[in-house]
Amino acid sequence: MKNVIITCSDKKYGDFLIDHWLKSVKTNVNLKNIDIVIIDYGLSLKQLKKLKSHKVIIYKGGKEYHIVNKRFFDSCKFLKSKKYDQVLFIDGGDTIIQEDISLLFTKDKNLFRVVPLGMEVLFFEWFIFNNFEKGIKEKIWKVVKDKIVINAGVIFAPYDKFIELCDLMKKLIKDKWAFGPDQIILNYYLYQNKFKFIDNKYNFMMSTEEKGFLVKKGVFYKSTGEKIAIVHNAGMVDFFRPIDNFGFGEEFNQTKHLVYHAKKTQYKLLGLYKKIFS
Repeated sequence: MKNVIITCSDKKYGDFLIDHWLKSVKTNVNLKNIDIVIIDYGLSLKQLKKLKSHKVIIYKGGKEYHIVNKRFFDSCKFLKSKKYDQVLFIDGGDTIIQEDISLLFTKDKNLFRVVPLGMEVLFFEWFIFNNFEKGIKEKIWKVVKDKIVINAGVIFAPYDKFIELCDLMKKLIKDKWAFGPDQIILNYYLYQNKFKFIDNKYNFMMSTEEKGFLVKKGVFYKSTGEKIAIVHNAGMVDFFRPIDNFGFGEEFNQTKHLVYHAKKTQYKLLGLYKKIFS
């Protein structure tokens, strides 16, 4: 049975998706037994034409709700129409793949495989109490309190369990127009089920990794010199992303040192605050 990589994009990030994300996937990943699905949230005709030439599956997404939430809802609709073995759900607007990750589809196949944030960001405290009704938010807090935050930008999962997660998101997220509740439900679900933390090289978020990173000729490495498999230039808005000119190729990827060090300092202070007052 085939596996599937699912991502999504709108017109704003469509060129990055095609010229960098998809290029990095096709260059580095053994796609012999893998479909690529792009959920379309308003891609231009030119972008759609380019994607069709790459023989990916394009699935028209819904118009309602914030993209971070509806990407799960639409992934669920698509997956219920076509059976797969394993799913890689991944951000398409701020990640590139530098190594073959197809082997992860064959390991720990009955578990979710995810990467936690490396530093404290008080994510649960901010997003739980602003996005959920009384009763459910206390229930969620009881499960995730004092747990490590799991990032939703890269998720390896069994087909049936990923659909179960998406259904739970649709049921529990009250404000589906809000940024952030998708990751809360991911953590809530996983901490009540079995999952595995995989090496952070499979979802390397520069700002929250305490040990730092290196960039040589546009390629990202850990501070140890090990090449990073999936680079995630995460940030709620473009200004706060630590890498400028992010992309796939030698001429890309310059560190925004002021933003990078400011965020690292912020997260260190948040971690200290939590230790003192928890």
